[in-house]
Amino acid sequence: MRNLKLIVLFIIVIAGLKVPVSGHGVHVTNESTIIIADNSTGKLAKKVVDEMGVNVTVYKFGSDDAVSHELEHALTSPNKKILAVAYQGTVKEFLSKHPELSNRILVCSADENAIKSSLIRLTATRFTGGFLTPLLSGLLIGVLLGLAVGAVWMKRKMT
Repeated sequence: MRNLKLIVLFIIVIAGLKVPVSGHGVHVTNESTIIIADNSTGKLAKKVVDEMGVNVTVYKFGSDDAVSHELEHALTSPNKKILAVAYQGTVKEFLSKHPELSNRILVCSADENAIKSSLIRLTATRFTGGFLTPLLSGLLIGVLLGLAVGAVWMKRKMT
């Protein structure tokens, strides 16, 4: 009887410690640069991407809500770049609320030349810090940490 009470108490405690999880939907794209298209503009956008040979994925969205949801992910992902060939009204409305994303979210017409020039502009504005910034940061931290450890070690040896 005592074991049963402990088991029930254990289950109640575990159930009480569960953290509620809330999600706002599935994130469809993991790529850093995408094109938002629909059924009528998807083939043209894919053709342009293939001709240019750039690493950009074309996604066909079915609703304004799905596009809005994808645009919201650009708020938290600083590497996300989006070119909107379709759903331009939704994207322009989003950009009016979040103008800080205007260098990473572009809107262009469903014209081959417009898509090419927009893709060139979007892929050319990548951050070029690359490997140098983390390398220099690591070196600086290593030198400071090495000096501190060396000073403590030498102090201990002298006493």
